[in-house]
Amino acid sequence: MASRATLFDGSVAEACSVLVSADGGAVAVARDDGKVERIDPALLRLVESAAGRPRFSRSDIAGWRLRFAAAPDSELAALLPHRSARYGRWIDRIGLVPAAGAFAAVAVIVLVIGYSAPAWVAPLIPDQWERNLGTALVGDFGDLRCVDRAGNRALGALAERLEPGITRPGARAIRFTAINVPMFNAAALPGGQIVVFKEMLVESESDALAGVVAHEIAHVRRRHVTQALVRELGIGSLIRLFAGGVGANAQQLVALSYTRANEVEADRDAIAALARAGIDPRATARLFAKLSKDMGEGEGGFDASFLQSHPVSRDRARLFAASFVQGRAYRPALTREQADALTDACWVRPTATKR
Repeated sequence: MASRATLFDGSVAEACSVLVSADGGAVAVARDDGKVERIDPALLRLVESAAGRPRFSRSDIAGWRLRFAAAPDSELAALLPHRSARYGRWIDRIGLVPAAGAFAAVAVIVLVIGYSAPAWVAPLIPDQWERNLGTALVGDFGDLRCVDRAGNRALGALAERLEPGITRPGARAIRFTAINVPMFNAAALPGGQIVVFKEMLVESESDALAGVVAHEIAHVRRRHVTQALVRELGIGSLIRLFAGGVGANAQQLVALSYTRANEVEADRDAIAALARAGIDPRATARLFAKLSKDMGEGEGGFDASFLQSHPVSRDRARLFAASFVQGRAYRPALTREQADALTDACWVRPTATKR
C-alpha cells in the first residue's frame, strides 16, 4: 500500500505530490508523471515527526525533503529510520545520554588541563625573558620608586634575614624595591622582582612585614608569578608580553591572583622562613587577623589592594599563630634604627637631597 507524500527534490523550489511504498528493501517514490525512484533507506534521515506525519531528508542530496501526509503503512514504516538525525551521526549511533556523558568527560579534561597547564608551562619560560620583563615593569614606576638609601638598605637587610644571600648578584638574586604609592600591599613581579608599597612599610610591624615579604619570596621561588600570568593572560598573550608586543603596566600586574594551592604553598614557605630566621610569626598572624576584620571578610566588606591579590582569612592568621613555639628565643626582624629607616624610606623624593 502506497502512502501519499510531498517531495522537494532539491533541484527545483516547487513541491510535487508522490506516492511512497516499500519495494524489495528499498523506498520507492513514484511521481505523478510515472517516474519512480528507488532509494536506499540508509540514505534517509528523520528530520521530525509532527502529529504522526514524518519528514525525511537525504544525506546525499542537499535540500531534498519528503513529507508524509499521514503515518506510513507498517511495511514502509519498517524501512524508514525512526531516530532523528538532528544531533549528528555519531551521537545517533551511541545515543544522547552516552554522548552527553562524553561531552562532560571532555569538559572535565579541558578544565583539568587548563588548571594544571600553568604549573608545567611556567618552567619552560626562559629566565632571561622574565628578568627583562620584570626590570621593565619596575621601571614603569619611574619616580615613584623610593630612593632613600638607608630605607632601601633596611629593606635589603630584612630580605637577607629571611634568606641569606638573596640580594647578592646571581641567578637566584631577588631585587626589592620600595614604591611611594599609598597602597597597603606588596607583590612579586616576573623575573625575581618584589615591590613593597609605602603604606605597607609605614603601617606594618617589622616582624609582620617580614612575614609578608617571606610570602612574596615564596611566590618568586616557586614561579607562581609566571603561572598566574599564563593562567590570566593565556600562553599566546604571555609570549607577546615577554616579546614586548603587549603594553603592560606594573600596577596592573600587582593584582595578579594566585590559586588557593599557590597561596597555601607560599604561606607554608613563609612560616618556614620566619622559623629559620628566628622571627616571631605572631606579628604576621595579627596583621592577617586585623585585615580580615577591617575588611569585613565574610560580611560583605569592601576590597583593599592587598585583598585583591592576597585572599586574607582568619584561617591564615591562625596558621601563622599556630607556628609560634613557646619558649623559643625570637629576635626582632630589624633593629630599631633599621625599622625607622624603612618607615621613612619613601619620604625622600628623587629630586630631594637625602637628609
